[in-house]
Amino acid sequence: MHSDALLRLAEYFAEFPGIGERQSKRFVYFLLSKHPEYLRDLAHSIMDIQKNISRCELCYHFFSGRGEKLCETCTNPATDTTLLMVVEKDADYEAMKKSGMYLGRYFVLGGLVPITSKEAHSRVRIDELVRALKQQAGLKEIILALSLNPHGEHTDTYLREVLSSTTRELGITITSLGRGLSTGTELEYSDTSTLKNAFKNRQ
Repeated sequence: MHSDALLRLAEYFAEFPGIGERQSKRFVYFLLSKHPEYLRDLAHSIMDIQKNISRCELCYHFFSGRGEKLCETCTNPATDTTLLMVVEKDADYEAMKKSGMYLGRYFVLGGLVPITSKEAHSRVRIDELVRALKQQAGLKEIILALSLNPHGEHTDTYLREVLSSTTRELGITITSLGRGLSTGTELEYSDTSTLKNAFKNRQ
């Protein structure tokens, strides 16, 4: 591989969450050591994502389903529509879903609001969230399930402020995950027991 091509690919890997320059280059050298068939399969899998993965038009979660508009949770008649859990990203959605202790609807916010940001609307799906609240008949509680770090806590406060008029109008309660999560914890890395305690003690 020409050095320019190597660096270009490393730059793509460096855009992945939590991946720095050194790790991104390790990924490239790892690929160079693999059999060409492995690389072809990898490239095919990447291209396949666009064709066979959809984003739910209600909760914004990515799911397997070519051309489908709604995910299994949003279409499942057994889903508790009185509850809506707001999570930062798909990995948090998967962590909560895997725990098996929550049976309501979800909404993937798409990020957190940085403390210094003055353009919060461009950072998260706040307009889409407000629309989801108004469309979900019978909704009684919004659960803010965000990471317990400064950005997560700031986003929690921001959402409460922005949603206050809508929740008052619709008679909806806003709660946040309670004790059980340690300070600095990210949802996707929490074990099932921890998530259950945090959910049970939400406030």
